[in-house]
Amino acid sequence: MSYLFLEENLNKKQILVVDDVIDNSLLLATILESEGYQVDIASSGYTAIAKIEANPPSLVLLDLMMPELDGYEVAKWIRQNQPSVAIVIVTAYDELPTFDQQQLQIDGFLHKPINIDELLMQVQAILEK
Repeated sequence: MSYLFLEENLNKKQILVVDDVIDNSLLLATILESEGYQVDIASSGYTAIAKIEANPPSLVLLDLMMPELDGYEVAKWIRQNQPSVAIVIVTAYDELPTFDQQQLQIDGFLHKPINIDELLMQVQAILEK
């Protein structure tokens, strides 16, 4: 059981991984936790929004292709309601489909399958801002 309010956990950067494929989320969580980050997982857009409302993370790693509420809608909600939360899009698309990147203000992009070094470099760079 994780004790979120232990002193050593209070200074950890919080990351929310949002992906409807649990194996993808668990892989990212394992990698990031091994680097000392505090990670939570959401398996849907609605769950992600509820978790962000309850405890805004520093960064959201967000899959685009999800049923019901997709990653675009979650990103729009984050920008409107929690603009200080950084967003990295994690997707199997070779290129992002056309959308207003200025409006969404995406902080990063990762292509699946994930390159671990690229993941860690982007996360560290974003969280050190």
